[in-house]
Amino acid sequence: MLTEDKINMRKTVYKNPVKGILPYVSQGIRDTLGKVDKRVLESAEEIRLRADKPLIIQQYLKEWFVSKSGKLEEFCSDPYIVERSEISKTVEIMSENSIYAYQDEIKNGFITLKGGHRVGLAGKVVLDGGSIKNIKYISGLNIRISREIPGCSDHVINYILNKKGGIYNTLIISPPQCGKTTILRDLARKISDGISEAGLKGMKVGIVDERSEIAACYKGVPQNNVGIRTDVMDGCPKSLGMCMMIRSMSPQVIITDEIGGQGDKDAIMSVINAGVKIIATAHGYNLTELKSRREVIGLMEEKVFERFLVLNNSKGPGTLAEVIDGLTYNVLYKGG
Repeated sequence: MLTEDKINMRKTVYKNPVKGILPYVSQGIRDTLGKVDKRVLESAEEIRLRADKPLIIQQYLKEWFVSKSGKLEEFCSDPYIVERSEISKTVEIMSENSIYAYQDEIKNGFITLKGGHRVGLAGKVVLDGGSIKNIKYISGLNIRISREIPGCSDHVINYILNKKGGIYNTLIISPPQCGKTTILRDLARKISDGISEAGLKGMKVGIVDERSEIAACYKGVPQNNVGIRTDVMDGCPKSLGMCMMIRSMSPQVIITDEIGGQGDKDAIMSVINAGVKIIATAHGYNLTELKSRREVIGLMEEKVFERFLVLNNSKGPGTLAEVIDGLTYNVLYKGG
């Protein structure tokens, strides 16, 4: 079994994904970011653009103000100030000069770029009855840099595989920014492609990617490697997408992110009753906290999940803190 000291996301060496982002921002910001220390850009998690406020780069547990010369500062002394017109121009570039064509994404609060980078939006929300129709006067952009980390699930995969060459129904529990989606993506790839050394044949995987974060589809095509036998239902509510996937694509495993919303329980029960395995994630710090959520507690009471994996970031994102048997609630592993 691979141990955690062999997998620490902070130590992974990346190609510089920010190069794929630079063409999507306005010229002044592009030129400034081009002067920034490449080592910082290689490990950056977010680039924050706020109207009339400093340009900020966020690393893991580290925030930098960017100066006009591209110098990085911990304190805001002489930062590059993002103008409102630069945000408008950036949104135009990201939407290929056709904001209308991206309306469905914009009203959900984000745009997905080629390469899987996701851009969160903040501004004036336009309502139509009780639903969001549009976001206009966009004043803030959060460019979340997408990275694939092949092998980041090596330290958890052994707890998901069963002795019959299949997988356990699994729920991965994690607070925000602890690597659960990155690990989920790698699990999809491994299960889809197969793991010869573990005796796992490649399985048909259906990803229901409501927030476009797992496969990071761009115009319907996954930008992340989620496996050769994987189909993706992108931007679809989980409660609808899981049932659609079963009817249309005959998956053997369904993978989805952040369960707990209304209707998720019934959809997951439909998956189980169809004989399809499921791997999902949920926000939470531990199993006890999760029991306070009505949609999740019902699944736990019916012992739908055979494994609970709890993550934290005590040794970096993706740290495996605990593994619990979903049928007996025995602790199978206790770590960081």
